[in-house]
Order: sequence, then structure tokens, then C-alpha cells
Amino acid sequence: MILVVDDERGVADTMAAIFRLAGYRSLAVYSAAEALEALPAADPALIIADIMMPGMDGVEFAIRARALHPATAIVLISGNAGTVQIVDSARRRGHAFELLAKPVPPRELLARVAAILEQRESPAAGSASASA
Repeated sequence: MILVVDDERGVADTMAAIFRLAGYRSLAVYSAAEALEALPAADPALIIADIMMPGMDGVEFAIRARALHPATAIVLISGNAGTVQIVDSARRRGHAFELLAKPVPPRELLARVAAILEQRESPAAGSASASA
């Protein structure tokens, strides 16, 4: 399962549709709070979250999500160049997250997701149970 978190409904819905068309199960949610509520039932292998969201931002959400689901891969996305500083600040506090720039071309997005999920499922990663 891939959980897509973005307050821009069109972006979240489009990304979730791209994943479904590629054969992945996906769920779009529109806020960090909604995503935290969805986490137990969704049990995602991967979370893709926008950084700039009202209320709780994507970095704070990612930190909380990782605490609840440490095995879940998390990728942050942003169309704002200033968010690099936010991600760097989180990294200095011990929270490293991959960052992709919006808009992410669908082929690039699918290739990155496939690589992340393949790495998680490889015997070297020690877990073949993390299904998308």
C-alpha cells in the first residue's frame, strides 16, 4: 500500500491514480491528521507526503509516522525550494527523509517508488513481507 498525503486534492488523487494504474494499491488523504488516522488500517509500505500542508507540515507528520511505523519508507515532496532547509533541519535532529521536487514526472515517480519497494523487499533488507 502506498499512502499519498497532500492537501492539494488534485495532486494526491492524481498520484494515487498513477500508482493504481501501475498496479500498486494506493490511498490518497488530504492532511497530515487524516493520514495519521489512516495509518493503522492502511499499514503502508511507503508514504509520500507533501511538506507544505496547513496544520501539521509533512516533516512533522513524517516524524510521527516513522515513530508509529518504523519499517515504512517515507518520501517527502515539495514544489517550494525553501523546503530543503526544513528537511535539512530535520536531518540535523536525526530524522532523514528523501525529498523529491514537485512536479515529479510520473515515470520518475514510478521508478523511484519501484526502487524503494524493491530495496525493502530484497533479502538483504531482511523483509519480504512489506507489500505495496
